[in-house]
Amino acid sequence: MLTTETAPPWVVLVPLKPLTAAKSRLDRPDRGALALAMALDTARAVLDAGEGVVGLVVVTDDPRARRALTELARDRSEIPAGADSAGSGSAGGTTGVGGTYGLTRTGRLLVAADEPNRGLNPALAHGAALARRIHPGCAVAAVSADLPALRPAELRRALAAAPPSGRGVLADAVGTGTVLLSAAPGASLGPSFGPGSFEAHLDSGAVDLTALLADTVPGLRRDVDTVADLNTARALGLGPATARALAADPSPRTAA
Repeated sequence: MLTTETAPPWVVLVPLKPLTAAKSRLDRPDRGALALAMALDTARAVLDAGEGVVGLVVVTDDPRARRALTELARDRSEIPAGADSAGSGSAGGTTGVGGTYGLTRTGRLLVAADEPNRGLNPALAHGAALARRIHPGCAVAAVSADLPALRPAELRRALAAAPPSGRGVLADAVGTGTVLLSAAPGASLGPSFGPGSFEAHLDSGAVDLTALLADTVPGLRRDVDTVADLNTARALGLGPATARALAADPSPRTAA
């Protein structure tokens, strides 16, 4: 575990599918709106996690998500509208980071187009490369975009528990998926998200953080794929965006 004196700066990576394709197992007619709301609550928790988190990179091709995330970042960092380095937050702007296009930077938030366009793991590798280009020497941590009950203190606790070299992995509440994958400065992220990702990350050398953190980070471990997951997250306490989305359309199609 790293102390505050030795901890590197962190950049958190969040991948987000186009909202029309997101959360296919969530049996609700408003699944796209909920996917966006959960991503906003995840991003809010990251941006509120404190000075140790110097950046948030969201990799998405969804224009609605890009606009909403940019507005959230303005609110969290008190940046006036029009002050974004990508030209007022336009989806086609450039931050001048290595000449890469499709970037919108607002405060500590960078929204990046999914340039690889080859699925979740290449998108995360792309986000990690951007993070280290902007913040040389940083550690990176990939987290799920569907953590509506995540608290900033939980994220701080998980990052503090990450190994000082190599990679760390935290299992979801079920114990088979991955909600956080960390890579220390100089270490490759090596994402293997997908079915059985927790075991895959362990097999590739990541240190298991699950027993250490256990039930101290319930919101971080409660990703949402089904209505039952959403009900569990609700019991933990939802972030404001997800709470508003559910208030607008509270009735699921089924209970599982």
